Amino acid sequence: MRRTIVIGTTGAGKSTLAQRLAEKTGAALIDPDEIHWLPGWKERPRENFRRLIDEATRGESWVFAGNYMSRAQDIVWPRADALVWLDVPFWPNFWRLLRRTLARARTGENICNGNRETFAKSFFSRGSILWWFLKTWAKNRKRYAAVFAAPQDYPHLKMIRLCSDTERTRFLEEV
Repeated sequence: MRRTIVIGTTGAGKSTLAQRLAEKTGAALIDPDEIHWLPGWKERPRENFRRLIDEATRGESWVFAGNYMSRAQDIVWPRADALVWLDVPFWPNFWRLLRRTLARARTGENICNGNRETFAKSFFSRGSILWWFLKTWAKNRKRYAAVFAAPQDYPHLKMIRLCSDTERTRFLEEV
C-alpha cells in the first residue's frame, strides 16, 4: 500500500486514519478539504482544485483522506493501489461528528485554510456539517457499498472495509 485512498461518510474518521497511516508508512498526507476550501469557506474553482489534486497525487507514496468522488475520482483512483472504506454505522458516526463539531465550535480550532466551525455555521445554517451528514450519509454509504460489491471494476485496488474501531486498530497494527 503505497498510494491509499480513505473514504467514508462525513465524520467517519477519514482524516484521523489517513494521518496515522501516513505517519506509520512515511507517505505524504493529502487532505483534499485543505485543497478544496479557501479562506472564508469559499470553494476553490473546480479546475484549480483538479490541477492541485493531480499534482499532489503524482508522488510515489501518499494517503488521500477524503471522498471528492465527483470532483477527483477519475484522477486519484487510477493512481491508487488501495482503497480503505470506513463503514461506520449511522448513530456512532453522527455522535462522533457532533462531539467533534461541538469541540471545534467551542475552541475555535483552525481547520481548512484558516476556517473555523462556529455554533451558528455548524448548527443553524444550510452549510452545516451536521446538515451535510444527514443529507449525504445514506447516499454515500450506498455508493461505497456498490464499489465494494464490484471489486472487478477496480482490479488494481486492494479493497479494505473497516466497520469498527477494533478493525481500524488492527488494520493500523498490521500495516
